[in-house]
Amino acid sequence: MISLIDFKDDLIIPKEEAIDLGIKYKTDQRIGFQDDKLQKLNGSYDYYKEDCFLSDDGKYYKDKEHSLADEGEISAYYLYLKYTGDTDYVYVNKENHLVSLIEFAPKCKHAFFVRESVVSMDTSINNIEMIFHRLEEKASQLEQVVDKIRTNTFNKRTDVHVGGGIVTSYNDLLLKEDVCTDVLQQELNNGWRIIAICVQPDQRRPDYILGRYNPQLEVAEKESAGR
Repeated sequence: MISLIDFKDDLIIPKEEAIDLGIKYKTDQRIGFQDDKLQKLNGSYDYYKEDCFLSDDGKYYKDKEHSLADEGEISAYYLYLKYTGDTDYVYVNKENHLVSLIEFAPKCKHAFFVRESVVSMDTSINNIEMIFHRLEEKASQLEQVVDKIRTNTFNKRTDVHVGGGIVTSYNDLLLKEDVCTDVLQQELNNGWRIIAICVQPDQRRPDYILGRYNPQLEVAEKESAGR
């Protein structure tokens, strides 16, 4: 699908990103920092602080002569700091960019609006291949997340699972001692979840520490579970 899109705002982005998105950009624009944001200098009335003369009273002028004459003070609204980094930034006008929406949308991290769209002349097979390619990328990313969770929640040295972040959401605890499977199942049906299984010496069945989130739990000045 070919679409004509507009961004919400003008952009100052790395050149590599603009090329990857397939959008129009300009390289001959002056850019600088104002309010910690990289912006385009709009005209001859915008200045770099580094190129201006700073008077003893903290005012900026085009040069020393204007300072001595006390005329032509430059407002902070028109002052910018030069960008001195290594990244090659470009200016992107917010309007009228023609893109392949299927390829563009998953990669774009900037707010944009679709003005018009035209169905691509590509065959259905090509479109299906593109969709499958995107699905494979998402599946690969999901697999990496699962592997990371698996690595962070299992202690290989002791062959013991480590409690995940969900444990921090429990605010109600329950101890079940020497209980059978049927009793344990009843508690699971009531919303309790197993936090720990404690095998005891000379005891037929283990003890269980259970936890759950109870939104109606009264916790003010309480020393016990209140059950």
